[in-house]
Order: sequence, then C-alpha cells, then structure tokens
Amino acid sequence: MPFRDTEVARQLQVFGFAHLRRAAQDAVVGLEHGFERLIRLPSDGRPEERVTEFDILTGLPALGSVARSAWVRGICEAYFGRRHRVITSDANALVGDSYWHSDGFYNTPFLRFVLYLDDTTRDTGALRFLPGSHRADNGWTGDPTRHVIRHREDLGLAGGDVPAVVVESRPGDVIVFDTNVMHAAWHGDVRRQLAFNCVGEPETEAEQLDTRRYFLNRYVSGSVLIG
Repeated sequence: MPFRDTEVARQLQVFGFAHLRRAAQDAVVGLEHGFERLIRLPSDGRPEERVTEFDILTGLPALGSVARSAWVRGICEAYFGRRHRVITSDANALVGDSYWHSDGFYNTPFLRFVLYLDDTTRDTGALRFLPGSHRADNGWTGDPTRHVIRHREDLGLAGGDVPAVVVESRPGDVIVFDTNVMHAAWHGDVRRQLAFNCVGEPETEAEQLDTRRYFLNRYVSGSVLIG
C-alpha cells in the first residue's frame, strides 16, 4: 500500500479523515457484483429515497475481505492503540444531499471506512469534512457545531458553501474518518456506497456503553439516514 498505518492514524488524529487512493482497487469487481445482489435499484437507476441494507459483511465477501485486511487492521490498531472490532456494516444507495452532521459526539472514538462504487466530485455528492471538528480540544462542541448545522440561518451560507475539504473519489478508493468529525455531501444524485465501522476493543464500562449506544444509533436513530 502507498501509505503507512501510522501516517494515516496521524491524519485521523489531527484532521479527522484520510483518503486512501486505490486501497481497495482489487476488490472493485466483487464489490460491484455484491452490491447488485444486496440492493436492487429501479430500472432507471434512481430510487426515490435512500435505500440501506445492514450487516452485509457475510453476504458481501469482497467487503468482508477489505474489512479483514492487514492495512485496515494496521490503521485501526495505530489509531485506537489496541485491537479493534468491526461493529456495523451497511450498503447504501444514497440520493441527494447529506446535511452537515457528525455521527454523534462520543468520548470513545469510532472509525468509518467508506467505499463508493461511483465517481464522486464536489458537484456529484463527494464527502466533505471540517478538519479537526472531531476534537473537543479544538472547541467544536456546542455553539460552533450548531452554527454549522444551522449554516443558512447563522452563517448565511448554503450547505455546499461552508468552507470545507472536499474528498473526491473513484471506485477503489477508501475514505476513513472519525465519526465525530463534521461531514456532509452536497449536489449529489444517486451514488452507491459501502461502509463498515470499527472501534477499539472496549476496556472500560464507559467504552462498552458508548459502543452499545453507537451500535444501536446506527439502526434506530435519525443519524443513519444522513450518515
């Protein structure tokens, strides 16, 4: 791989996200076929709203292989400082915008690995991030986060005009981010997305509680609709 685990972990610590170009290039064909089995798109290719399937690693061996790869393990262990586990996985046919949000500000860090099966650009729904917004020591909790979420009322900006880093990607790329980081996607039509979420093996009661909450929130809270 053209990246080092420790360098990626450092990017995640400082900025909250990293772009791993071609990291899953060898898996693209299997991912394409697996997605077609999991999610049947309408004949015109455009569902009316987001379609999601959960717990897909068993039914999509190509993604399971990515999740078990040595480089995923290396990044997670470098970031968490311990062994890790995959706690959720999902396949999504995303439609339209994804508004500014984090997946919940947890004291326990979680990583989300995202693979798109379509090219994404700033004009077609690429992920975008506010660097460092996952870190409470940067002052992001509270009013700053609310101002971004209320960008039109508080900042006078459309969501796509909030200054951010846009991560354009191609099939085979992997985008990994700390789920506390503020992120969004704007101007997108339909894009096929596969993802899995990881956490360090919980060592305290608080970490166990956060992990249970995070797992449940992926299924039952509104965050999964825009994550």
